Amino acid sequence: MKFLLAKIVILCTLLPGAFVNASGLQEGSLAKEIILFEANSYRVVTEFNVYSMQKDKVSEQRLFDVLSIGDRLSLLFSEQSKDLVSNWDQYRAFAWQKHVHAEGDTYVFNDMRILHRDLLAAVTLVKNQLNTDLLPNRDLNKINAILLIEQLASEYLELSAATFGTFGFAGSEQAIQIEVRSAAFERTIQELAKLYAEDTVKLKAVKKVALRWRFIKNTLLAYNERSAPFAVSKTVGYIRTQLAAI
Repeated sequence: MKFLLAKIVILCTLLPGAFVNASGLQEGSLAKEIILFEANSYRVVTEFNVYSMQKDKVSEQRLFDVLSIGDRLSLLFSEQSKDLVSNWDQYRAFAWQKHVHAEGDTYVFNDMRILHRDLLAAVTLVKNQLNTDLLPNRDLNKINAILLIEQLASEYLELSAATFGTFGFAGSEQAIQIEVRSAAFERTIQELAKLYAEDTVKLKAVKKVALRWRFIKNTLLAYNERSAPFAVSKTVGYIRTQLAAI
């Protein structure tokens, strides 16, 4: 009930401005926002699983906040896709309902993946319309770094939740993606360091990201040997903050 009421408040507060933004934002700005929306959809998985393991008010509030961000961002793309808002609403409603009512539900991962897959299909169509690959190098590398770290966190936390026995199972798909995306994230950070070599302030932020990344890289890649979901979640939070400063 808390979430549904907040959803109504968000819609009433943001709806008029959101549609103004949708028609007023330049295509480049929308191209960045759709990738941020995609990244946020992966963060839902992270916060969902952190709450499932901790079951405390702080982690529940983080999940609630991420779902609220998705509500706001989804409204920006009503002109590009009739399915995106609908798919987001289904995905978000499932995550909120199951975070408190999923005890013993061994299929929650599969059901959530299906809803997320449908949402990502709509996201891909919007990305193609907005030509996200044509963003300037600085913007594209930064946004891709944000997307990659959220993807990595979500896949690692999903594996960890399965290890903890909280929900169902996770398998080889998540493990393979962790290895591939770890290499891609590292390349992206190296590219950002080159792009901002002459900008002291932003280069400092990039170096902080690189430092935090070194702290969790081996942990992510050792998903078969040990599980450290809370350390990874906390470190990704630091990385998220530093990427926002670039």
